[in-house]
Amino acid sequence: MRRQALVLALLAFAATAHGTSVVLSMQQQNTLTPIDSVPTTSELDALFPDAGSALDGLALIAQDSTTDVGIRIRALHALTQYCAAPCADGDPAHQALVQFIVNNQTDATGTTSVMLRSAIEALGPQRVATDLTLLEGLLDHPSRDIRAATAHALRDLCNTNAILDLRIRESIETTDQVRLAISEALRVLGQPSPCP
Repeated sequence: MRRQALVLALLAFAATAHGTSVVLSMQQQNTLTPIDSVPTTSELDALFPDAGSALDGLALIAQDSTTDVGIRIRALHALTQYCAAPCADGDPAHQALVQFIVNNQTDATGTTSVMLRSAIEALGPQRVATDLTLLEGLLDHPSRDIRAATAHALRDLCNTNAILDLRIRESIETTDQVRLAISEALRVLGQPSPCP
């Protein structure tokens, strides 16, 4: 599993570092373009030779800066279908999302900000305990959208250890959008059984 994640990261880096763009078939574009439906794992697998290559392909699409942003966002969200919650830390789908966040967390502008927000939103529901540190660090991000997405991801992570950092951020947060997201996360995490 670790080897596959390493290969995935190297392929993604190679594609972006050398300006190589992912060439998408019409079927891939059509499946990853609609915004009113979510492709199933079966539909995603049909886009690639097998499930393993689907995972690699989706990760490459997400990293490819020449691909349409909407398609990249759909690819990021589709990665979650290859890792059932609670997901393992070393799972390739999880690692692809973490790597995307780590590589882009300092850029708070334009489409990168939208992509980063999507990756954060996709990470929370995977419920990997080790994501707590990465997500808590993003509560201080300069972008209010990233801070709000992070509060939602911490809620979805269902780790009550996030409560203290959420309360600290709430005490200094001045943006209503983020304060509401933090309040919702604290309400959910404060329940006796916060997650099913």
